[in-house]
Amino acid sequence: MVAFRSREYLHQNPVARWLLVGAVLLCGVAFAAGGMGEEPGESAAAWATGAVVVAAMIALFWMPLTITVETTHVRVSFAGVVNKVIALDDITAVEQRAYRPLKDFGGWGWRWSHRLPNAVAYTTRGTTAVVLTVRDGGQVYLGVDDEAALLEALSGRMGA
Repeated sequence: MVAFRSREYLHQNPVARWLLVGAVLLCGVAFAAGGMGEEPGESAAAWATGAVVVAAMIALFWMPLTITVETTHVRVSFAGVVNKVIALDDITAVEQRAYRPLKDFGGWGWRWSHRLPNAVAYTTRGTTAVVLTVRDGGQVYLGVDDEAALLEALSGRMGA
C-alpha cells in the first residue's frame, strides 16, 4: 500500500533553469569558436559533440525524482535508474529541516555532502527537506513539494 508519493523534476527549479540556459549558451559559443578546425570534418564533429552534450543536459531536466512511502519502506528513484530503498524499521528520526543545497551538497539532484558527515540528498529544488536519520547515523534529505504529507505518512511508521 502506498501511503505517499511525490514526483519532482529538476526543470521546476528556477536556479537550475537559468544554469541550463547559461550552459547551453556557453556550449554554443565554445563550439562555434572552436569548431573552425583546419582538418575536414573537425567542425562537424565539434557540433555533433555539442549537440549530444546539450541533449544530455536537457534530458536530465526531465528525469523524475520519485519518492514513495509504502507499508515497509521508503523508495527513492531517479527515472528508475537510481533506486534507494530504506526500510521503515531502519529510520530512527524524521524531521523537516532548512539547509543550503549549494553549500551543503553542491546543488540539487542526487548528491553526497562533503560538509555534512554521512549525508545524501535527493532533491530537485528548494531549501527545506524532510531528513531521515537511519540506524547507522546517516541522514537522507528528501526534497518534496508537500513536506507535511511526507511527514504525516512517516509518522508512527518507522522503527525505534
